Amino acid sequence: MKYSFRTDNFLFEFIESQIDNNVLWESHCHPQYELIAVFEGDISIMIEGRSYSLNANNAIVIPPLSYHTVTANKRGKYKRMMALFDPPAFPEVLQKYFINDRATVFYSYQLKDFEKILASEDAEFYKPFAESIMVRIMYECIESRASNSSEDINDVLNQIISYIDGHLCEKITLDDIALHTARSKSSVCHLFCEQMKISPKQYILQKKLALAGKLIHDGVPPTIAAMRIGYDNYSDFYRMYVKHFKKMPSQYKIHQMH
Repeated sequence: MKYSFRTDNFLFEFIESQIDNNVLWESHCHPQYELIAVFEGDISIMIEGRSYSLNANNAIVIPPLSYHTVTANKRGKYKRMMALFDPPAFPEVLQKYFINDRATVFYSYQLKDFEKILASEDAEFYKPFAESIMVRIMYECIESRASNSSEDINDVLNQIISYIDGHLCEKITLDDIALHTARSKSSVCHLFCEQMKISPKQYILQKKLALAGKLIHDGVPPTIAAMRIGYDNYSDFYRMYVKHFKKMPSQYKIHQMH
């Protein structure tokens, strides 16, 4: 069974089918946002190289122009819904959340209300109801994003740390990190300080000095070690090194031997 109907702001499509084996249903991208919801069944969605799993009462919001495939994972009965829309379909207070163009899987209590529409032969009657349900579903999506924000934070934090580790031998600025993570400088600082309990500047300094200490311990002359971690002025390096390690660079190897 398959049928669709359109409201002022959404194009809905409902599909009910019996699957005997794994099957690829869709492989495409849309210029609009797309909501895919599962009432019954077990599907996988691959979006731009990332895999997501949806079971009963799960939904996902897919950003525009995101190539994706939808696959049935096992035999059985499947009931699912798709809805295409643009951000103005929702109240203005919700529209700002669409700036973050990433797919989001979430559990939706509101999907059960769509069962009434599925069972009805008068879709026209339920159009206002369908639009109100979609608003509530989007609130669920936004709340799910907030509850899973730690995962996003960890992703960004890992990006920052990886960038710093990969550029320790260069001059690293906050502008560089912000550009690399597509975040503002203030956002980078706030996130880093909150999660690492240290400022990016101090973290970079400690990492650089630790690397210099290792190089010196391995036999690299202090002046060369200073240059390798991006210090053009040895006196600046010397001052920071002594302040951090409480000893001169030339003492590092002797100290380690004792």
